[in-house]
Amino acid sequence: MNDAINQESSPSYYGWVVVGMAFLINLVTFGLVYSFSVFFKPLIHEFGWSRSSISGAFAFYAVVHNVFALPAGRMTDRFGPRVVLYISGFFLGLSMVLMGFINIIWELYFCYGIIFSLGVGGIYAPMMATVSRWFVNKRGLATGTAAAGLGMGALLFSPLTAWLITSFGWRIAYIVLGIISWLFFFPAVRLVKRSPIECKSLDDQEYSQDFSFLEAFRTRAFWAFSFSLLFVALAVWAIMVHLVPLFTDAGLSLVTAGKLAGLLGAGSMVGRLGSGFFSDNVERKNALIVAFLFQLIILIWLFYSNKQWMFFVFAVFFGISYGGWSGIIGAFPADYFGIRATGSILGFAVTMAGIGVALGPYLGGYIYDSTKSYHFMIMVCIFSTALAIIFALNLGAPPKKKREDRKQVSAQ
Repeated sequence: MNDAINQESSPSYYGWVVVGMAFLINLVTFGLVYSFSVFFKPLIHEFGWSRSSISGAFAFYAVVHNVFALPAGRMTDRFGPRVVLYISGFFLGLSMVLMGFINIIWELYFCYGIIFSLGVGGIYAPMMATVSRWFVNKRGLATGTAAAGLGMGALLFSPLTAWLITSFGWRIAYIVLGIISWLFFFPAVRLVKRSPIECKSLDDQEYSQDFSFLEAFRTRAFWAFSFSLLFVALAVWAIMVHLVPLFTDAGLSLVTAGKLAGLLGAGSMVGRLGSGFFSDNVERKNALIVAFLFQLIILIWLFYSNKQWMFFVFAVFFGISYGGWSGIIGAFPADYFGIRATGSILGFAVTMAGIGVALGPYLGGYIYDSTKSYHFMIMVCIFSTALAIIFALNLGAPPKKKREDRKQVSAQ
C-alpha cells in the first residue's frame, strides 16, 4: 500500500487514468440529469402539464435511482465497477432515446423515472468509490477532479440542449443526447479498473481497522454524514430542476437561461477542484462546512435577486458552493471507515441524498403551483441548508477498530 501512496503524485500512476474516465462518465451522466430543467417549459407547452407533474417525474427518478445506488455499491464492492457501469450506461442512453417518443404523462414517469434511474443509479456511487480506493494522500483531489465532470456536464449539456431544442425540437434533442451518451460512455468504461489494494486480503494488518457496512451503520458519523447530504441535496435540487423556469419567469430567454445553467456548471467545476485540493490539506469536515455555509449565503442572495446581473452572480457562486461539497463527499467513506465497504456506505449516503433530491424538486413545483412564485421555495432551501450545516457540525471519525475486535466480529 505504501508503494501506491508514493506513486500517487506521478502522472503515470494508473489511478489518474481512472480519475479521467470517471470525469468523462460523470460528465455524460449528469449532463443528461441537468438538462432536465431545459426541457421543462417545452414539455409544458407541448402537453400542458403542470410544473408539479413534471417535477414529480424528476422526484420519482430521484427516489428510484437512489434505491439502486446501494445495491450498485455492494455489487461494486464484490465484483468491481465495470459490469455495473456497462449495464447502467446502456439504460442511460436508452432512456433518452425513448424520451423522444413520449406522448402521455405515464410515459414520462416510466422513461425518466424508471429506465433513466436504472442508468444513473449504478454510476455515481460505484465510480466515486472506485476512485477513492486508488488514492490516500491525494484522495480529495482525485474525487474532486472526478466529480468535476458533473460541473462540466452542466456547462456543456445545458447550452447544447437549449440549442438542440430551439433548432430541432425537444424530441430530436432527446434522441441526439441518448446517442451521444452511448458514444462516449462505453469506451470510457473499458479503461476503468479496480485498484490494486482491492486484491489484498481484508484480513491483512493494513486493513484490520476497516469497517464493514453494518459496523459503519451503527456509528454517529454514518448518520450525521447521511442526513447532512439529505438536507443539502434537497436545497440544491429544488433549485437545479427549477433553475431555467425560475430564470425565464424573471424575463430571461431560454437560451440565456441555458447559458446560466452552464455557467453554474463551470462554477461547480471550480468548487470541486478547489475543495478537493483544500480538503487534502485541512480536515475534510471543515471544507464541507465551509461549502455548506457558502451555499447558505448565496441562497439568501438569490432570494433578493431581481436583476439579470444578480442571477449571473448567483449562477457562478451557487455552482462553486455546490461543487465545493459535492466534490469531496466521495472521500468521506474511505476516510472514516476504510476501503472495505466504501461502495456500500457511499451508496447508502447517496440513497439518503436521493430523498432530498426527490423532495426538493417536487416541493418546488408544488409551491409554485400554489403561490405562482418561487420565493417560498427559496426559503425552504435556505432552511434545509441550515439543517445540513447542523448535521455536518456533528461529523467526526469513529474510533478505529482493534485487530482483535475485527476477528471477533468475523467469527460471529
